[in-house]
Amino acid sequence: MASSPSAQPRRRGTDLTQGSVQKQLLGLGIFIALGVMMMMTTALADTYFVAQLGTHELAALSFTFPVMMVVTCVAMGLGTGAVSVVARAVGEGDREAVRELSTDAMLLGVIIVLVLSVAGYLTIEPLFTLLGAEPEVLPLIHRYMNVWYLGTMVQIVPQVGSAIIRAHGDTKSPSAIMAISSLANIVFDPILIFGLGPIPALGLEGAALAGIFARLISLVGVLSVMHFGMRSLAPISADAARIKASWGKLLHIGLPSTATQLVTPVSMAIVTKIVASAGTVAIAAYGIASRIEFFALIYIMAVSGSLGPFVGQNAGAGRMDRVQEGVRSAARFAVAAGALLALLLGVLAPAIVDRFTDDPAVMAVAVFYLRAVPWSWAPGGLVMVASQTLNSLARPLPASAINLMRSVGVTVPFALVGLWVGGIQGAFIGLALSALVVGVIGNVWMRRVIGEEIERRAQAPQPLARAAE
Repeated sequence: MASSPSAQPRRRGTDLTQGSVQKQLLGLGIFIALGVMMMMTTALADTYFVAQLGTHELAALSFTFPVMMVVTCVAMGLGTGAVSVVARAVGEGDREAVRELSTDAMLLGVIIVLVLSVAGYLTIEPLFTLLGAEPEVLPLIHRYMNVWYLGTMVQIVPQVGSAIIRAHGDTKSPSAIMAISSLANIVFDPILIFGLGPIPALGLEGAALAGIFARLISLVGVLSVMHFGMRSLAPISADAARIKASWGKLLHIGLPSTATQLVTPVSMAIVTKIVASAGTVAIAAYGIASRIEFFALIYIMAVSGSLGPFVGQNAGAGRMDRVQEGVRSAARFAVAAGALLALLLGVLAPAIVDRFTDDPAVMAVAVFYLRAVPWSWAPGGLVMVASQTLNSLARPLPASAINLMRSVGVTVPFALVGLWVGGIQGAFIGLALSALVVGVIGNVWMRRVIGEEIERRAQAPQPLARAAE
């Protein structure tokens, strides 16, 4: 007879079904935030070092960002699916299911990588021509992407593995691995780009190789934690039924999440186009303010991200009371942090923007943005909370619908109407109002789904988990 989930022996990770809900969410969020900051630091370092090579090289790197974004979105979507299904299996105490799902998720990641790499390699010329790359830049793009596609596997697979580790309640290990990998990337960049001693200067190829070597460190670290620390990998199976079942569960969450992730850069491009229509000053101010905004929002994003493993484990263990408490705590934090940040930026915006520009016109528009749009961060945080919670409860379609409303369905119309009514200031107010509308809808929808889940579980008790190995 299977033992209860709470009696199951747990390997490395954190049992998120016990202990203080608030402390667990904050603890998970801190390490997620550190990981995001390290990723941003690496991207800035890559841009800085490549810029030293020349304008054409920097332009070539800039053209590759949309392709990198697509690969990142695929990895994030698959990672979202992995967190949801693995965390619920961890909460159920079903060790065999955890091992099978983890292995099958990694295998799916490898297959997706191979498809993307081959397709990308064969379409470098037409794709980047379509994106507007000029003839003198295309050879440089070829040099970079020929190497970069070889290392796609060491980008997606570690991200999926990190998601699986987080599903066990361990955000420290992925963050530490990411920090080491990012520091290695920053060290490798100048050595491989400009050469050092017997190492020749490789230029753009060196930048791509630096990324591959750094992510190889991530791959080794992630696989080591999964195999030796968590014992969460099973032998690769040729059982078609098992693989079909595992991939079905993963893609049920992963496909809608990936589609939503891919829409986000499209939405950003549309909003950028709307802002640019107001002139050079507007787009320059938007560029400054939006980057400040991203840094300010890191911890709200991190705490909402911590709901993935938390809700998954507790839902799997049948602890819907803790799911409700965790969601309420994360929502309260998002609202409080968003309001506090809005107040602080209202006072500090001129001093912060002054660090980026001395153009009075640009400064005025950027300061207006940072005094208007941050009031949307509280309801925007509710959107993040709703999305993470719904995905973790295996309800990806409502999560995707809410994100699509935020990214395209509501944001773009509100920004356009605002621009028409009040110029660039009106567009920024439209962005803020759109977040308020979607935040309210998302919060109501999420609470309704949680209520339905509690009622469903009350009518059909969860089956006992299988005994641990």
